Amino acid sequence: MSSTISTLSEEDRLRLLRELSDRLGADHVITDAGEIKAASLDSRRRRQGEALALLRPGTPEEVAEILRFASRSHLVVIPQGGNTSTVGGATPNPESPLNARTLILQLSRMNRILGIDAVNGTMTVEAGAVLERVQAAAREAGKLFPVSFAAQGTAQIGGMLAANAGGVHVVRYGMARRNCLGIEVVLADGRILNLMRSVRKDNAGYDLKDLFIGSEGTLGVITKAVLDLSALPAGRITVFASLGELRAVEKLFTTLEDFAGPSLTAFELISKPALEPVIAAGRKAPIEPSDWMVLFDLSYTKREDPEAFAESLTDALSPLFEDGTLADAAIAQTETQAEALWTLREEIPTAVRASGGNIKNDISVPRGSLCAFIEETYVRFETEAPWLLPMIFGHYGDGNLHFNLGSKPDFGPGYWKAHEREIHRLVNDEVVKFGGSVAAEHGVGAKIQVLERTKDPLELELMKKLRGVFDPEGILNPGRVVRYPEDVWQNPKEAWD
Repeated sequence: MSSTISTLSEEDRLRLLRELSDRLGADHVITDAGEIKAASLDSRRRRQGEALALLRPGTPEEVAEILRFASRSHLVVIPQGGNTSTVGGATPNPESPLNARTLILQLSRMNRILGIDAVNGTMTVEAGAVLERVQAAAREAGKLFPVSFAAQGTAQIGGMLAANAGGVHVVRYGMARRNCLGIEVVLADGRILNLMRSVRKDNAGYDLKDLFIGSEGTLGVITKAVLDLSALPAGRITVFASLGELRAVEKLFTTLEDFAGPSLTAFELISKPALEPVIAAGRKAPIEPSDWMVLFDLSYTKREDPEAFAESLTDALSPLFEDGTLADAAIAQTETQAEALWTLREEIPTAVRASGGNIKNDISVPRGSLCAFIEETYVRFETEAPWLLPMIFGHYGDGNLHFNLGSKPDFGPGYWKAHEREIHRLVNDEVVKFGGSVAAEHGVGAKIQVLERTKDPLELELMKKLRGVFDPEGILNPGRVVRYPEDVWQNPKEAWD
């Protein structure tokens, strides 16, 4: 698609909308300016795009018809789930020359849970089903769908898979890709690809499913999925602890891993500056906060005695108090207390946003190098950006941290905004140096310049070729993940670098 056809006359605009209404029904072609504006604004409320219309199909066949029509009419399509992407992956680029020809495809009408096979441990759902509802349906069936993150009340299954979302349970259950057995995908040319297999062993050729999971809507539109369910634990033990120093997290994690094995289901690292806005907003920490804290869950089965399990855990942790690894700890005595501890963790992003926001970096580094990465990066901050206030938290158990950076009080809460690009570059350089990833669980989205600077050139070349195979016209989510087609996206003006 060439930028020379990016403009649209009023006559053509009305004609296209009429034709779309004929295909979907007028009620499902949304042209209200307020609704379009809301759907075109990214979840961080920093990038306001535009679009021709919002489309809400009700079947895979209608999705297919939309994509065929878009291809014939030189329109672009942005698939959008709950619009919870933090990397601009589900909204139009404000600088795009194609916004007048952009359709936002919302699958909220396709939200059914189609069936649960308790024996096989699977659930079949439509892509518009909200994650929290899927979790509840699994529990009602005596099973667990373990993917869990803060936006699960609005995030949809299609978007979760398209971004290969992670969350707090990755250390035990893996990311979204590991919890999905099959998908149905509508390709850019309108063909419907049925990969809805529910087997756990399938060595019959290339695994096409895994190409689409994590592709962020650039290779096809996921419309259905077969989700892999896990055994539902009988309960959990939740602990909030303060560390003697940063490096103590390594000994605590290995101790817990040796003690609990797969029962260790979540392990979060929290820095004091990240927790302080939550406390300032009215929440109370169960212990005196230290420079570094951890929050972890251990699950147990029906055959285990919860009290005996808790006593064994206490015995395992006792030497860590004696040698200074742990300074203090609070163990939740009820599920209500456990939820309260997790609320401290989950409210960090909201509290930080209310206190002035920060520069967000979604990074991962091999767990064995994570402390060294933090220490070395902090040293660079002291010499190159002494105004920074690191507000680090996240999933230490799988090496993924939200490496977020605000401004020290003396510089004002928004001082960081003028330095965002240079700080992203500093952090990303350190991530690459330590063999990590600059897009750990939120995806790439609009950070294509970051990939171009940090990816192996051959790897990037192959990614672009794959995109060209599945979407040769470049109609699906242009300007996201990789730069394709080249003639349209030469200079996307995005904040990331």
